[in-house]
Amino acid sequence: MADTDGLETKRLLDAWRDGDLAARDRLFTLLYSELNQVSAALLRAERNSSLATGDLVNEAVMRLIHLDQIEWADKTHFLALSARAMRRILIDNARKKLSDKRRHQKVTLVTRLPGVTADRIDFDVLEKALIRLAAIDKEKADIVELRYFGGMSHQEIAEVTGTSESTVKRGWRAARAWLLDAMTTDIRG
Repeated sequence: MADTDGLETKRLLDAWRDGDLAARDRLFTLLYSELNQVSAALLRAERNSSLATGDLVNEAVMRLIHLDQIEWADKTHFLALSARAMRRILIDNARKKLSDKRRHQKVTLVTRLPGVTADRIDFDVLEKALIRLAAIDKEKADIVELRYFGGMSHQEIAEVTGTSESTVKRGWRAARAWLLDAMTTDIRG
């Protein structure tokens, strides 16, 4: 069944890239529950977010629809880009709230990074650290996005990035250590 799902997804992705809007719509219908799971994982630790799971999925779908000529590799690649779009939406939403004249609590994300004094990390601090990491090592930043925000396994990330699983694991460990240091420095100010 999983192989059939993956083949159907790939067929729909290819048809969408070739301009078939009905295939695009069938694709989103087919993957809606998985997109909902990604959205729920991202929102689970949110405080005071005005977005519901469905809202986040719908906003991500709207952003993905406007992408032109993406070379979708497969279902995993599509879900990874969807997770990235959802992350951008959450960051944009958090920044908008912070720029309002009224004071809001910071939008945060629960992390499993060891050594961080609080269980929650400011989205803006994480985003700034990820931008710096991407400037230094884009591959490691991609691994973090796919693993942390996309909820992908090391094996799935290896498939998407075209590297070995052991390379992904090493990159994940190095990126986590670098981010921990960068975010701790940013939090201390």
